[in-house]
Amino acid sequence: MKYLKIFVGIICLHILFFSASCFKKSSSKEESVAQMKWISKYDFFDLYKKNVSNGNFGPETGLKLTILKFLNENTILLAGSKDLHSFYNKPGYSAVVFISTDKGKSYQEIAFPEETVKFITPSEKYTLIETGSGGNSQSGKVVLYLMNNHTLEYKKIDEYSSKSKIMYSQFNGENVVYSENDNQKIVNLLTKEEIELPEYLKKTPFILKKDNTVTSLLKDEIQEYNLKTKQQKVIKKLKSNYDVLYYENEEYLLGKSGRFKTEMTIYNQNEGELFVENEKTIEYYRYRNFACYFKETRPYVTFYYSYDYGRTWNEYHAKDFFTTTIPKGFYKDQLIVLDVAFYDKNDNSHIIVGEFQK
Repeated sequence: MKYLKIFVGIICLHILFFSASCFKKSSSKEESVAQMKWISKYDFFDLYKKNVSNGNFGPETGLKLTILKFLNENTILLAGSKDLHSFYNKPGYSAVVFISTDKGKSYQEIAFPEETVKFITPSEKYTLIETGSGGNSQSGKVVLYLMNNHTLEYKKIDEYSSKSKIMYSQFNGENVVYSENDNQKIVNLLTKEEIELPEYLKKTPFILKKDNTVTSLLKDEIQEYNLKTKQQKVIKKLKSNYDVLYYENEEYLLGKSGRFKTEMTIYNQNEGELFVENEKTIEYYRYRNFACYFKETRPYVTFYYSYDYGRTWNEYHAKDFFTTTIPKGFYKDQLIVLDVAFYDKNDNSHIIVGEFQK
């Protein structure tokens, strides 16, 4: 999570990545070879069995994928839009999701009536999918769907103007935070039950957890509110005051902003300092002690990843392919899925999955 961005009100996940041969960078300039095992390569010709644009180009040219995510270590979700003219010589676009249950060896297409998929929020059993048409024009609209990850069937949850101030966030597989203007409530997407929040939670940022409790930072306390029992309790008394509370990978993290609000120091739940987030590190993908970012340095991409919060780095040069700037999909500190184009014209693979070899 991008801690500094969240502090200033922008929630944005950026997941960034790696390829072929790696070298470890540390403060002592010591270098050692690191390894990456590429476990799958996928060409969309395998799905469509034909080229597009009158047969002149591979099917990936008719797809604009902007979302790559892991549901679990075996299941991958790709999402974006499909150019109907390229595929079927028809005008317009179709929102599309691709799902793989075998670590990227094969994919299945799921189409939606709208033009593009804007966001997806996966959970163990269900995935919340936000699609859109018409952009922010007067006729623009947003449509939400809830997809069953097992059957791949989906149902419409809501539809509203793209100019409205409605937002669904923090989907936990069952409940979601529904916001409209300055009003917030919890909605169960399976039963349609609506749960009103107590007044103190309407005035402070909070975290909706998988167990349907709501956690917030109030002065020097981490407090928990149970949506079912309506009970409020203190779960941790802190020694210092903090500006922001996060909950990631079943761990609490605390943030304290710097004097000029240009950086934020992140602490663990025991108040031990972990790292500092600033303008240079804000794009890092983080999972516990793992951090990663990349730089486009044609003719190859250089990826940097660390297992100690960014104190020392592994450096990896992808010499066989290049990638785009869209966020990459990542499973913990183990797997990566990224969109690529190989320099070898005989290799039309577009989506590849890599496994880190520690």
